[in-house]
Amino acid sequence: MAGGRYNSADALPFDIIPLFLYWLTNYADLASTALVCKTWNHAATTRLYNSIIYTAEMARQNGRVSSPFDVMLTHKDYALHVKHMTIQSVPTTNSKPNDAFTINVARCLDLCRNLMSFSCMSHGILPTLISRIAAGKPRLTDLKLEAVLNRPETQLLLAVKTLKRLSLDSPTRVVLHFLPDLVKNNAANLESLSITNSFDLDHEYLGTILSHVPELKTLRISDCIYITHVQLLRVIAECCPSLTSLTLMIYTPFQQVDPQWPSFLALKHLSINVRQCDKDAVKGTLGAVLTATNQAALESLTLKLAEKTGFPTLLLEDLIKHQRGTLKKLNIVNTDITAGQLERICAELSELQQLSFIMSLGVDTLAGAFAKSKKLNTVIDTISATGHSGSLAPLTSREVQRLFKKAKNVRTIKLTSRTYTSSWNKMHLEMALVRDGHPFIYRFDGQTGELKDRPSTKARKGKVTIV
Repeated sequence: MAGGRYNSADALPFDIIPLFLYWLTNYADLASTALVCKTWNHAATTRLYNSIIYTAEMARQNGRVSSPFDVMLTHKDYALHVKHMTIQSVPTTNSKPNDAFTINVARCLDLCRNLMSFSCMSHGILPTLISRIAAGKPRLTDLKLEAVLNRPETQLLLAVKTLKRLSLDSPTRVVLHFLPDLVKNNAANLESLSITNSFDLDHEYLGTILSHVPELKTLRISDCIYITHVQLLRVIAECCPSLTSLTLMIYTPFQQVDPQWPSFLALKHLSINVRQCDKDAVKGTLGAVLTATNQAALESLTLKLAEKTGFPTLLLEDLIKHQRGTLKKLNIVNTDITAGQLERICAELSELQQLSFIMSLGVDTLAGAFAKSKKLNTVIDTISATGHSGSLAPLTSREVQRLFKKAKNVRTIKLTSRTYTSSWNKMHLEMALVRDGHPFIYRFDGQTGELKDRPSTKARKGKVTIV
């Protein structure tokens, strides 16, 4: 009670406030919340500085707008809240990383002692930061780097021994030379390893690396041209029999899988990127890879096929035969599927909950197929995700409403920059469009499908809450 007035914001228990702020995903809303009072300011600041993401847009505004690193150097206590830091781009001066920015980031890393994950995909700034990453970060578990490093810089990384997830893009020969030691130092905790864009890694050396982590759960090997998919599967079978998630790329001609290989019984998630355009080669190669995983109870499968390559029917038959009772997520990227294939996917993959594909079929065809599925609740259109060219356009709001009405099991439809969700009762369909972090609510008559309630222009600019 102050001056006869009761401040309800200050009266709330402090441990309750973070529960409210958890639902705020828009940084502008969190910043506004921080202005309510000192108590809310502290709770909102913790959320605001939990994750620092420095984007290309921020880099372009360097010198005109204060960066999160500038603020942290002014308010050093903010750095204690930082658990995740991602640097996607850096400001440059004469085509080189800006010196002042580099120094500020390095000073901030010294302050961020609770850092749990660090990602930097701009190698120009990385050499200056390596010593800060490797020292004084006892909670660091995730490291993602564009690993263009020399010998002294790479040797500094060997001091890190708490990693659970390690991702290296474009690693130099020096980095690869020390990689077995880095993996060995983190073997007790390491669960995930990703190596991409390497022109020096071969399957024998990969086997040396993986021999230190037989309990590895997640592996991603992509754009490593001296490792074929057959060699990769053989190395995994020998070194990591407990692997549950695998991402690989196929770019070589058809190679038959050895029928004597042990089955990948633990595998749950498989992602395959095919860089071939010959239909017969794609069909044979994919069939060979999936043969090695037929005994696994896959829960998710992602297939990114070469553009203009149709989805092989024999592959669908094999998928239905072996994974009908386990597959929950299926993502088909960069290729069209026919109406008959879609209908079989929905009807015969009994556990399917999420389906991603290019939604080029008519609304009635889509709705009819979706309605045949017992558990399908999320559909994702991959037209924009694949950069698919042509006259295809995302579904309109009216078409989405028709889909929701005819396939009532579907609750979420994700398009280019829009996410639609639905809820039904006997009286009406309520459809929420989420765009730029703000929901707009539409209500339709459950019997006639006529629009009953549309958000006003004023409501569209703000937030609309479903009551």
